[in-house]
Amino acid sequence: MIQVRNLSLRLGEFAVHDASLEVAEGEYFVLLGPTGAGKTVLLECIAGLHRPESGQILVDESSVRDVPPEQRGLGYLPQDYALFPHLDVAQNMAFGLRLRKRPKAEIDKRVHELAEMLGITHLLKRSTLTLSGGERQRVALARAVAIGPKVLLLDEPLSALDEQTRESLCVELRRVHSDLGTTTVHVSHNFEETLAVADRIGIISEGRMRQVGTVEDVFRRPDSEFVARFVRTDNILRGRARRKNGGLAVRVGKLELQAAEGPEGEVFLAVRPEEVGVARGIEKGQANLVTGPIAEIVNRGPLVRVDIDVEAGVMVKALMARRAFLTQGFAKGEVVSAFFDPSSTYVFPAN
Repeated sequence: MIQVRNLSLRLGEFAVHDASLEVAEGEYFVLLGPTGAGKTVLLECIAGLHRPESGQILVDESSVRDVPPEQRGLGYLPQDYALFPHLDVAQNMAFGLRLRKRPKAEIDKRVHELAEMLGITHLLKRSTLTLSGGERQRVALARAVAIGPKVLLLDEPLSALDEQTRESLCVELRRVHSDLGTTTVHVSHNFEETLAVADRIGIISEGRMRQVGTVEDVFRRPDSEFVARFVRTDNILRGRARRKNGGLAVRVGKLELQAAEGPEGEVFLAVRPEEVGVARGIEKGQANLVTGPIAEIVNRGPLVRVDIDVEAGVMVKALMARRAFLTQGFAKGEVVSAFFDPSSTYVFPAN
């Protein structure tokens, strides 16, 4: 449904460089990256708010590079929602349909259908100035989808909301997407939000697409040090890999760790902290077992991160459920074992 091919654009000191991605029809795609990465600029190029200096943007196999925003058949929800303060909720929702000169009966029917779907029927006559953040988000979403767009573009739609409201609206976004089947591109910097809504994701930084794939691909199999660190892999160990006994042996300092597969030579071995087990004593027969004192214990609410100093300059980090951590009674300075399965590792070239 959407194809961005080798898109480049400079805005002052910031530039998007040779960005490419594809979004399938009916897919929920999230552009994920740090602040200032170029997420919004790329979305605004698709929306038609910026004209790229080079490259192509295709919607439903047709180039829209020279097509005005209002003729692209896209629904766009900006970060600030941009609701019209002089119109009530129903009038805001109906705005795009009125602009397209749809019959009044059709407009009223569409507004009430969407209001019921999003649970805002009781707000239709309210001023937008009196709405909460969550209510404003629902109204802005209804206005964006009312025109029946081919593609829905959402720019940080949940960034201004508290955690509880964000979680409930993630569920709402997924449900609306399931009901309408609209191809959706959603800009975010929030991991939990991304995991809750995305079919696939694209990691972007400094105006460059770094990796595109399913959530599982990107979070479990990052293909660069930047992506691995950005998706909080935590354990990113530099070493030298060679083939051994049908697998891969990675020498990290004095340690030899096993991986199921990967390239030889200078590499990074990545292991997510939730894949690392922690125990007292030695777990016999366990691959990738290392020992050392607990250097740090980090409270993450329902989870606890345990940092284990397994060798000078080499720290292995494990993420445990808080209840399991308290049951074990681990203490800072205590010598423990950390271990992880070769199948839970991902090895990629150091360059």
